[in-house]
Amino acid sequence: MRKWIIVGVVLLLLCVAGVVAVLNVNSYIARNKDYLISQAEQALGRKVSVDDVEVSLWNGIGFRLTDFAMSDDPAFSSNEFVRAKDLQVNLKFLPLLRRDVQVKKLILHNPTISIIRNAKGDFNFSTIAKTEKEKKEDGAKKQKKEAAPKEKEAPSTFFVSLVDISAGDVSYRDQKDGTNLQLRQINLEVEDLDFDRPFTVNLAAALFASKQNLKIKTVVGPLSRGADFRDVPLDGEINVDPLDLSQLEAAVPKVRSALPKNLDLAGVFRIENLKLKGTLKNLALKGQIVGNDGSIRLGNSFQKQPGIPLTISADAQHAGDRIVLRQAEIKLHNLELASKGEVRLGDRTLLNLSIDSKPVSLDGWEKIIPAIAGYQLSGKMQVRGTIRGEVGKGATPQIQGNASLENASAKPPQFSKPIENLNTKINFTGQRADIKEMTLKLGNSNIRLAATIERFSPLTVTYKISTPELSPGEFQAALPEERKKDVIHNLSSEEQVAIQNGNVTAQGKIASSNGSLYAIDYKDLQATLSMADKVAHIRNFNVNALNGAVQAEGEYAFKGPVPNFSLASKVQGVDLKELYSTFGSKAENDSQRDIRGRLNADIKVTGSGKSWQEMKPALRGQGQAEVLDGALLNFNLADSVLSGATGMPGLTNMIKPAIRKKYPETFEAKDTQFKELKADFDLANGRM
Repeated sequence: MRKWIIVGVVLLLLCVAGVVAVLNVNSYIARNKDYLISQAEQALGRKVSVDDVEVSLWNGIGFRLTDFAMSDDPAFSSNEFVRAKDLQVNLKFLPLLRRDVQVKKLILHNPTISIIRNAKGDFNFSTIAKTEKEKKEDGAKKQKKEAAPKEKEAPSTFFVSLVDISAGDVSYRDQKDGTNLQLRQINLEVEDLDFDRPFTVNLAAALFASKQNLKIKTVVGPLSRGADFRDVPLDGEINVDPLDLSQLEAAVPKVRSALPKNLDLAGVFRIENLKLKGTLKNLALKGQIVGNDGSIRLGNSFQKQPGIPLTISADAQHAGDRIVLRQAEIKLHNLELASKGEVRLGDRTLLNLSIDSKPVSLDGWEKIIPAIAGYQLSGKMQVRGTIRGEVGKGATPQIQGNASLENASAKPPQFSKPIENLNTKINFTGQRADIKEMTLKLGNSNIRLAATIERFSPLTVTYKISTPELSPGEFQAALPEERKKDVIHNLSSEEQVAIQNGNVTAQGKIASSNGSLYAIDYKDLQATLSMADKVAHIRNFNVNALNGAVQAEGEYAFKGPVPNFSLASKVQGVDLKELYSTFGSKAENDSQRDIRGRLNADIKVTGSGKSWQEMKPALRGQGQAEVLDGALLNFNLADSVLSGATGMPGLTNMIKPAIRKKYPETFEAKDTQFKELKADFDLANGRM
């Protein structure tokens, strides 16, 4: 019983002490309101105005300043730095018993705060609680580029750290980089503030949203006075849901300028459970960014539209110019790509990364990569490898690993039939990539391809292609009807292609055992092809066709607006009957085709133009031709000579019958047979 009496007495004494303390504070405030305000102005170095001051027992003993306002530093603006519905000042209880007023916490209710950073990089709150002399000293130090701020900067830091905010708005204007950012509905709470020990900061705010979407909870400190804020220890978590990057780029121009010129980010993203630990100079990060409702565009090569799933997860460490990825994963559309390694930033970015993807379907990627739109891709792809070396400014990293395609198919727009059953594995070794064997099906054609990328920069590719049969109609949808029966048998081709600064250089060989092109059957087709400086060359073209042989060399230059070409060909033993059948008019019959024999010819032609109508008047050339063992059909040479000389037809009938019988091939034959017929010709102005 005695024990409870003692407890009751102690409680009573505490209550009495509390009442006495409240009365003391209330009495003190009533007598010294103007004095306290003037002391606050002197301590803060700012003009302060309040409507009323009254004692408050909310969250501890203290007093409340209604309609509180504090002016800004005139060097920054003539407006108010802060205006609040009220400022709650909580006091430490025990010192009050000794009539010693010590501030425990400041709480701003419904404040509007204006934060400004000037062109020199100074904040308007940095001068709070500083004298004019201290401001001048700080300015002199900045001009002399002296070392980090000393302990004199602690009062403003201490003041800001004491303040909690309830339902506030903050505007931030940066006159150095153009930032103009608004935070609404701010709740800021600092727990267990002690600069010598870690303390907790909780922040919730609305950023480009109608309700709170930014939440930060972190443990800060301990703080050493005068220390660089980048050395302050942090251990916390950030969540932003949603984050409108379009509005962020508009409000913070530095975000846009930090991105590559051809990279555009827009729409809504989410930052989920982003954990921070360390200091800003050496910071561990672990969390994820979700961009299902955002868009990413990289020039014309990549475009991720809203609605396409995107999640980026990372466990990383950022220190100086070095980023270590302990584990990272990208989920884009149906791709799941894991990576880890290191990135070094600087004038040239240095990569040391491994990548590994799960097998991914090619369906739907035309929505993300415009270059493959219209190709109707399907099949599966997988990538594994490492990337090491510099990137950017012409540098290309070393790649080790492989990429595989399985049962892939595609239909280029100009193809009449799709490429199907494409299977291959690409092996990467440094600056080289090898395709040992690629198989695919194009219509009825089974094609094999082997290729080597000898260098990625400048790009140099060597390839070999072979197929037992290839029909041009299967990869040329616009082919005329009369050419849809074209077929190439036992085709083989070898070529090397190099691309540097947009210039293409190529050289190769092509061969086919037999086939039919332009309704001409051929055998043993061979040619050497090359291209350099926008001039294509054909050399050593040989083919057996029309019961004879054709050889040709030529070039096609497309440097200027109008292409130029030249062709030199040699024809041996071509059957004129076959030639007429192939190139003659469909209206003609055999009786109208007036010559037979085997043609030999040498022809040289030059010209220019993009179409036949442009080429005809520009053609220039000359040549020689001979026909062996031939005949002029429906043509009697003797009758034609006599008729031409006299102007009287039928004179051969007046020659003695004995002579006509002795030379029937001259006087009585319907056709004129000959051993050899030669002619020279010139081509100019559209005439031969």
